[in-house]
Amino acid sequence: MTDKSDKRLARIAAVPALAILLYWVYLGIGKLVEWIGSLGAYQPEWWTIVGKFCLHNLSILLVIYTIICLQVAGIAELRFRKNFLKAFLLAIVMTPPLMMAAWGCREICDIRNNQPK
Repeated sequence: MTDKSDKRLARIAAVPALAILLYWVYLGIGKLVEWIGSLGAYQPEWWTIVGKFCLHNLSILLVIYTIICLQVAGIAELRFRKNFLKAFLLAIVMTPPLMMAAWGCREICDIRNNQPK
């Protein structure tokens, strides 16, 4: 296959995938709005409801967090030329935004001090 046909095939495959993702987001927002509406104006046990929801869906939340850490580790590998496994483990421990901020600050400081990498 040529490069042009590969790009065309990738675009054709991306359209149904994007449609499915948008449908899932639409259903998720609908369920979220329905859940918030069922809570009423304010209930004193609102935090316990959220806590029970998180505890009930802990495995899903951990998988989502792991996927986010993998994505951030990939970005760190490409942008800062770091080891992927080291970046992934650091993202799990420090949370992805703090890890990216720490590595970005280190690279900026190295550039300002004219230190070789």
